Amino acid sequence: DESLFEALTLFCGLGIFNVVNFERLLKANSAQKVVLEILSYHASASKDEVAIIERKEIPSAEDLNILSYDFADHTLDRDQTVLATVRMFMDLDLVNKFRIDHQTLIRWSITVRKNYRDVMYHNWRHGFNVAQMMFAMLTSGQMANQFSDLETLALLVGSLCHDIDHRGTTNQFQALSNSPLANLYSTSFMEYHHFNHFQTISNVDGNNIFKSMSETDYKALMDLIKQVILATDLAMYFRQKLTFKNLAEEESTNWGEPDNKALLRSMMITGCDLSAITKPWEVQRMVAEKIASEFFNQGDIERDKYGKPPLKMMDRSKRDELPKIQMEFIDNVCMELYESLEKANPLFRPLLDGCLSNRRNWMNQAERRTSFADISSANVTLTHSSISTRMQAGRLQNQPEEDTVES
Repeated sequence: DESLFEALTLFCGLGIFNVVNFERLLKANSAQKVVLEILSYHASASKDEVAIIERKEIPSAEDLNILSYDFADHTLDRDQTVLATVRMFMDLDLVNKFRIDHQTLIRWSITVRKNYRDVMYHNWRHGFNVAQMMFAMLTSGQMANQFSDLETLALLVGSLCHDIDHRGTTNQFQALSNSPLANLYSTSFMEYHHFNHFQTISNVDGNNIFKSMSETDYKALMDLIKQVILATDLAMYFRQKLTFKNLAEEESTNWGEPDNKALLRSMMITGCDLSAITKPWEVQRMVAEKIASEFFNQGDIERDKYGKPPLKMMDRSKRDELPKIQMEFIDNVCMELYESLEKANPLFRPLLDGCLSNRRNWMNQAERRTSFADISSANVTLTHSSISTRMQAGRLQNQPEEDTVES
């Protein structure tokens, strides 16, 4: 009898424990639904925002200049970046091939824009620029012929969303600050978050541009987009760059082989992510200042809040070494990437030329001992109208630094 009573007591205790945990689970699920409802309302495009874009004519890719490797986003206002995004989907024939509803595509594009934070560099403009460079690679670089429709869609969507909800800090900072993201994922904290956040907003009512796809295609697409976004972690690039270099140097390489093609996709998105280093000098100089400012903000927090000496590129006291830091970045990261991409596809030669040109310009700045304040002052002259005018005149090229606008 005592044994039975003990067993009954234990059974009742476990039952009560499970009931309590079940109630907690229900509350957690309810809380998650509330969060998703808030997200749907505040972080999704409103009917008015969608209507404004719908009323506008979508310019051609030529008028938007999005076929060019030298594209400068400062020529477009915020609404025009959404129109350009829709144009990319249209010209790659993704709208027809995947039966993407026009209004849903506009709403999704605006929602992606809204879910980029207003940080110094890793904001909507950066995401859009990376997508534009991918579009240029697929069209002007003729790489759309190399990939399936599903891969092309994954490359464009992954490019556009690769830094969504970026906080302006690195993976290393997430680990240092013991952020929730560092506790949630084991590696590539920000990249996993970008992918999961992309999935969340794409599943919100009215945002699902993939709803006409079969379950099999949808699953394959999500796997491809995940690969694209995770490939923007430079740690992955460093692990793969030697393999890619060897393949690119081998004329007999079959880029249609699945593993080779996956590596090519990864290197292309990295090339797009870093493509500011290939842009005309005036644009490169302005972008470099924005990136440096974002890094300096992180370095300040690391030093002041966590007592950790920041890396040189994040140390505000070394801001006048920006030209030298940029040269080191080109030499250690960018040059080999664009050399290999050019070997894989000679149509990518303008990217390598732009990288080489900007290295010469940064070297000139270093030899002149140009200060960070001087670089910032020169960038003040690069207003929307001045860049737009020069682009239309066809004069915004990778010229020697002496021929560009000075402060």
